[in-house]
Amino acid sequence: YQRRVRGSTMQAKLLRKLVIPHTPKRRKSFQKRSLTSSGKDALQSRTWDAVVVGAGHNGLVAAAYLAKAGFKVAVVEKRHVVGGAAVTEEIVPNFLFSRCSYVQSLFRPQIIKDLNLKQYGLKFLRRNPSSFTPLKDGRFLMLGSDPKFNHEQISKFSIKDANNYPKYEDTLGKIVEFFEPLLDEVPINVPKRQSLQNTLQTISSALKILKRGVKLGPQIMDMYEILTAPASQILNRWFESEPLKLTLATDSVIGAMISPSTPGSAYVLLHHGNSTTCHLYSLNP
Repeated sequence: YQRRVRGSTMQAKLLRKLVIPHTPKRRKSFQKRSLTSSGKDALQSRTWDAVVVGAGHNGLVAAAYLAKAGFKVAVVEKRHVVGGAAVTEEIVPNFLFSRCSYVQSLFRPQIIKDLNLKQYGLKFLRRNPSSFTPLKDGRFLMLGSDPKFNHEQISKFSIKDANNYPKYEDTLGKIVEFFEPLLDEVPINVPKRQSLQNTLQTISSALKILKRGVKLGPQIMDMYEILTAPASQILNRWFESEPLKLTLATDSVIGAMISPSTPGSAYVLLHHGNSTTCHLYSLNP
């Protein structure tokens, strides 16, 4: 991250001063360390417009935008590396892991464009296969990006499910097409009193959403169900084989601290459980 933002912001230069310089020993990277004297001097010798605590991916993006806008920004990080949950580290000897980051589907393309991240080496390596579900009897279910491969894998458990799976992905994909633009739009605000110009802007925004809703047609009821129903209800309606439902249900609870039977858990499927969704939410390499 330091290398990626160096050309457009002052953030990386500050990080080199503020991040604790030390070579970690295996399994001892969590011990507390004090800020170096150079880091203290850098913080105290200037007046900052903003101080970002934590050099995780969210903190770095926020700091980069602030610095790009002309603000004086300091980023402080207690660990010996920057990147937060997106850091790759040797947790098990001789094996590298992404410490917490498991999906980049909500990494907005606009951020990548604004911060010129591709110029600084950003590259997405798509996982393929995307999931592997082993069973106690020695069988397994593996899913990837190849529709033919997925059909063959699911057919081991249910021909009906193998035929329904592309339809399921297509349905979720169309619902994502409705929601995806909303992530980059300012929410509609309807105050009691507003100028004519603001009223026209509100009406224009509402019409865009209405137009996308009309495009969904009958599938608008599928959207309502996904927003409100538990994932188990959705998956039971589409599929009959437990290995497939289990694999997809896993993606409905990641990061949500709920069960697949919790109302609203189906919405999480839009972020995690569908290859079409990930394709739409991410920037193609």
